[in-house]
Amino acid sequence: MAPKINFIKKDRILSIRFRKEKSVDSDIAGNVVVDYNKKGEVVGIDIMDINLENFVPVRQMRNLCINRA
Repeated sequence: MAPKINFIKKDRILSIRFRKEKSVDSDIAGNVVVDYNKKGEVVGIDIMDINLENFVPVRQMRNLCINRA
């Protein structure tokens, strides 16, 4: 399965799903929740209280210079 990205605007949650399997365990660190299946593989990541306006728009990213020292 290709990763599925969903933004829930009213709750300000960015959700990334890597597998269709059900989560049986989770780790929480700050505003990030990582969900695991019964094999211990990551099935999804949720980032809570996210503000997409703080991300650099893709068009602007094309203009960024990368310093390769």
